[in-house]
Amino acid sequence: MKILLKLFSLKLVASLLGLIYSILQVRYFGASRTIEIYFAAQSLVYLVTSLTQSGQLAEVFLPEYHKLNTIKVGLGYKGLNVVINRMVLFGTILMVFIFVFANYFVNLMVPGFSQEDKDFAVLIFRILLPVLYLALMNSFYVTVLNAEERFGRAELLGLTNTIVNILVLIVLYPFIQLWALVISFILGKLIEFIFYVWQLFKNGYRFQWILSIPEFDHKSFFKTMQSTFLYVGATQVYNIVLTASISFLPEGVYAIFKYVQNLSNKIKGLFIQPFMTIFFTRYSILLQKSQSVLKEFNKNMLSVINVNVITIIGTILLGDFIIDLIWGGEKFSKANVQLAYIFLLFNGFAVLLGSLGNIYRKMAVAHGKAKKLYLYWVVTQLLSAFFSYLLIKHFKINGLYYIILINSVLMSIPSYIIYRTTKNALTFKLFSKDNIVAVILINIAVLVKYYFIPSITIEYKMDSVFFAGVVVILLSLYPMLMTYRILKK
Repeated sequence: MKILLKLFSLKLVASLLGLIYSILQVRYFGASRTIEIYFAAQSLVYLVTSLTQSGQLAEVFLPEYHKLNTIKVGLGYKGLNVVINRMVLFGTILMVFIFVFANYFVNLMVPGFSQEDKDFAVLIFRILLPVLYLALMNSFYVTVLNAEERFGRAELLGLTNTIVNILVLIVLYPFIQLWALVISFILGKLIEFIFYVWQLFKNGYRFQWILSIPEFDHKSFFKTMQSTFLYVGATQVYNIVLTASISFLPEGVYAIFKYVQNLSNKIKGLFIQPFMTIFFTRYSILLQKSQSVLKEFNKNMLSVINVNVITIIGTILLGDFIIDLIWGGEKFSKANVQLAYIFLLFNGFAVLLGSLGNIYRKMAVAHGKAKKLYLYWVVTQLLSAFFSYLLIKHFKINGLYYIILINSVLMSIPSYIIYRTTKNALTFKLFSKDNIVAVILINIAVLVKYYFIPSITIEYKMDSVFFAGVVVILLSLYPMLMTYRILKK
C-alpha cells in the first residue's frame, strides 16, 4: 500500500503536468496538419526504437537479472553491461540504415499527406533519430531499477521531464513554433538517461565495455530476438497500416486520435502501471524463491479491475466535459471535442481489457514463456493490421473506433492462453461477484449519461456537471472500498 501510494502520488502530479502540456499543445497547434506531421515523425522514431526490441528484451532481462544476482551479488550489473553494449552496436547499424531510407519510411507511414508535408516529416524524423541510443538504454536501466525495487524513480523522472517540456514549449514556441516540441522531446530523453545512470551509479552500477561473461548465456538471451523480431515486425506493420489508413481521413482526425491516445496512456500510467510495475517484480521474486503467488495474483487482478471500473465510469459521465474544459477553444471545436470523447471511451475499455491481459503477460514472461508469447502475438498484430485497413477503408472514422478495442482484445487472448499452459496455473473467476457488480455499475453510468446528462455539443451546464460528478462518486464507492480492503491485507 505504501509503495503504491508513493507511485500514485508521483504519477498524479506528473499526469497533471502532462495534462497541462497537452493543453498547451492543443492551444498552440489545435488539430492542424502541422501537429500531425510532428506526430508522424515521432511515431517513426518509436517504430525504429521498437525494431531494436529494447522494450521486450528489457522485460525478459528482469528475471535474468535476478538469476545472476542469486549466483553472485552485483553480477546482474555485469549482465546489464553485456546487453547494453551489444544493443548499442545493433542500434547503430539499424539507425544508419533508417536514416538513409527515411523518405521511403515516411511515405509508407503517411501516404495521404502532401509531398511538402512528407518532406517536413522526414526532416523532423532525422533530427529525432539519434534519440534511439538513449531510448534503448533507458529501457534496460528503468527495468533494473524496478528489479532492485527502487520504485518511484521513473515516476519522479516523469515529473521533472514534464516540467522541462512545459517550460521549453512556453519559452520557445513564440520563436520557433513546432521546433519547440522537437527540442523538448530530445531534452526529455537526455534527462531520462542522465537520471537513470545517476540512480544506478548510487546503487553500485559501473559501466564496463564487456561483451560477455561466463555466468550469463547472452546467446540464449538474445535468441529471444528471433521470436520478438517477428512480433516487432508485425507490430510495425500494424502501426504503419493504421497510421497510413488514418492519413486518408479528414485533416485533424489523426491529431485528435494521437491527443486522446496520449491522454489515455497518462491515465493508464497513473492508475494501472503502478500495480503492474510492483506485481511483475514481486511475482518474479516469489517464483525464484518457489513461494506461493496466489495472494499476489488475486490482489492485483481485483485491484486493476476496480480501478479500471472507476476510470471508465468517470469517462462515461464526465469525459466530454473534461475534454471541452482542457482542449476546447478556437483551435479545437465542439465537433473535435465530441470525436475525442468517443475515442476516449473506446480507449477506456481497451485499457481495461489490456490490463487483464498484461497481468497474464507478466506471469507468462516470469515463467520463461516469452518466446512463445511473442510468436502468438505475430498473428494478432497482423490480424489487427488487416482489420485496420478493412474497417477504416469501408467505415472511415467509425471503423477506427473499433480498431482500438480489437487490438486490445487480440493482444490479451494469447497472454491468457500461454500462461494457462504453465504448471499450477492460477484461475481467474470471470463471473465473480465483484465482476458482476462492475458490469452493473458501468451500465448504470451509461444509462444515466444517455437519459439524464446532455451531450457537450447540445447543452452541458454546471448543474449537469455537478450531477454527473455526484453519480461518479456514488458509483465509485464500492470499487474504491474493495480496492482499499484488498491492498490493506
